[in-house]
Amino acid sequence: MTVVAVVGGLIAAVGIVLGSSYSVFSGTTDNTGNNWAAGNVVLTDDDSGSAMFVTSGAGANQVTASVLKPGQTVVNCVRVTYAGSLASTVRLYASTTGDTPGPGGTGLRDYLHVKIEEGTTGGFGCASFGGTVTTLWDTATHPNAASDLLTVFPSTYTNGVVSALASWSGPAARTYRFTITVDSSIPDTSQSSSASATFTWEARNL
Repeated sequence: MTVVAVVGGLIAAVGIVLGSSYSVFSGTTDNTGNNWAAGNVVLTDDDSGSAMFVTSGAGANQVTASVLKPGQTVVNCVRVTYAGSLASTVRLYASTTGDTPGPGGTGLRDYLHVKIEEGTTGGFGCASFGGTVTTLWDTATHPNAASDLLTVFPSTYTNGVVSALASWSGPAARTYRFTITVDSSIPDTSQSSSASATFTWEARNL
C-alpha cells in the first residue's frame, strides 16, 4: 500500500509539471479607427434680429404696422435657410401671440387675417420675392369662418404650417411672404388696441 501511494504521487507531480509547461499558438486581427458623429439640423433667417412689422421706428426693410385701419394690409418677407446635414421637415407656427385691448375693451388679434406664401427667391423686405410660389395659409387653404385669423394660427410644431418643400437638405432656402390684413368689420371698440406674434420655423429630421 505504501509503494502504490508513492507511485501515485509521482504520477500526479509529473502531470502538474507537464500541464504548466504546455504552450499554444495564437493570432489576432483588429478592425481599427471606428468612430461615430451625430448629424445636425440648422435653421437661420435673414432678418438680422429685426421684426418684419413694427409699430414705430421702422428700420431697413421693416414695415410699419402702426395706425392700422379697417381693411388695411401690410406685407413683408423673411428668408429661411437650412444648412443641416440631416434631411428634415420644416414647419411654421406662432410660438407666442399677444393681444392688448384698446380703451374700448376689444383687442386686435381676433381681427388680423394672415396669408403666408412660400417662394423660392427673395429675402427680408420682399425684394425679388417670387420664383415658384405656393400659398401655405389663407382663407382658401383653410376655408371656414375664422380659419385664417391670427387667433387660430398654429402654435406648435405638431400642427404647424408645413413647407411646400417636403424634405429640406442643406443647403436649402425658401422665402416667406406675410400678408396681414385688418378685418373690415373690426369694431370701434378695437381702436388703439395692439397685437403681437413670434413666428417660429422649426426643422425636425426625417
